[in-house]
Amino acid sequence: MRKNKAELNFSAVVDDAKASPFMDLQNRLDELQDNGMTALTIRTVLFNKMLDMHSVPADHFLRKESAPSRLDDPKIIETLNELGFYKQRKVIH
Repeated sequence: MRKNKAELNFSAVVDDAKASPFMDLQNRLDELQDNGMTALTIRTVLFNKMLDMHSVPADHFLRKESAPSRLDDPKIIETLNELGFYKQRKVIH
């Protein structure tokens, strides 16, 4: 490996024909980062959205904690459930 290797930008590659929504999402995330939003800020926004989906009140101590490094950690959902917060299901009429 060369130490002076220029940084390259790679576009997302998806093999699955049904993956178009994921490519769209990746493009939107790339655009956010290109406009100056950091990955940490994006993670914090997503964590707070997760708390919203579980109806965690705005003044709850979980909202004052920093966002976990892995939002896909099952312990997050377990903790929310132990505290009595469950994901709200969408009701379609």
